[in-house]
Amino acid sequence: MVKIGIVGVGAVGSSYLYAALNKGVEADYVLIDTFEKYAEAQAKDLNDAASSMPNCGSTFKAGKYEDLNDAKIVVITASCKPKEGKLQDRMELLKDNATLIKCIAENIKKSGFSGVTIIASNPVDIMACIFQQVTGFKPEKVISSGTILETARMKKFLSQKIQVKASSITGFVIGEHGSRCIIPFLKMRIGLGSLKDFLANGSITHEWLDNLAQKVKDEAFEIISGKGITNFGIGENLAEITLAINNDRQSVHSLGVQLPKEYKNAGIYFGLPVVLGKDGYRHLPKIRLEEREQEMFDNYSKEIKDTVIEVMKNLKIKTTLK
Repeated sequence: MVKIGIVGVGAVGSSYLYAALNKGVEADYVLIDTFEKYAEAQAKDLNDAASSMPNCGSTFKAGKYEDLNDAKIVVITASCKPKEGKLQDRMELLKDNATLIKCIAENIKKSGFSGVTIIASNPVDIMACIFQQVTGFKPEKVISSGTILETARMKKFLSQKIQVKASSITGFVIGEHGSRCIIPFLKMRIGLGSLKDFLANGSITHEWLDNLAQKVKDEAFEIISGKGITNFGIGENLAEITLAINNDRQSVHSLGVQLPKEYKNAGIYFGLPVVLGKDGYRHLPKIRLEEREQEMFDNYSKEIKDTVIEVMKNLKIKTTLK
């Protein structure tokens, strides 16, 4: 049986593990957390769940970084705790989380791990970039959850509007996980039709689409304002990414990946649809965006690049980025 490690087993980490368990991602899971007793308790609880399922061979145990040397996949959800009573933007967590990710990266590299890493710690694209630069792992084996959650939210709102299942909508949100995400509406398909057809028959309007883009961006803050954290959506998404890698699905997902040379600001992590399988991701042909979308994509990715270079300079991390 494959081994899957997870660093950070709080609300997001535990939601991921439970989703993976219910999706049938059978593995020996190693749970690593600063609070070891908490990780041990989570492992016991999850073993109870696994033992209650027919034909489930998954096991869970609290462990150390050295246990990851023969793991196939490692998922990182660890994050510094937001300030008490304050709704922090993802970027506000940057400094503390960058220091944390640097430490985690060094420990994982030291373990001898050579599999695929999935990063969900915010801001995810910057964290993935720092992790890859610190470890020197092949870029295609380091993935951030990217805009997979924005894509799910976009499909959720659109499916409610036109009354079709979200899974019947083909389309992706790209760019940054957060306020700088971009929705290429004209690339979407429902059946054999595009959104142009729905605009033509009046089912949706350009104004509604403009509002949809903002709703997708605001949804995380709506959820956090109500319950303090987002965990079920990202937990399910992380389980789906794991399943695609573990089963070598060669399926397409919108993830945070290293931009190839065909794009401006190549080398930094940014959200793009890619093909996902056992060896990580591989790129599709360069997306042909509308002029305004391309301008936004280039400007936003430049902002991420500048931020990453500054953070790594402050942390004294050698980088190949220029």
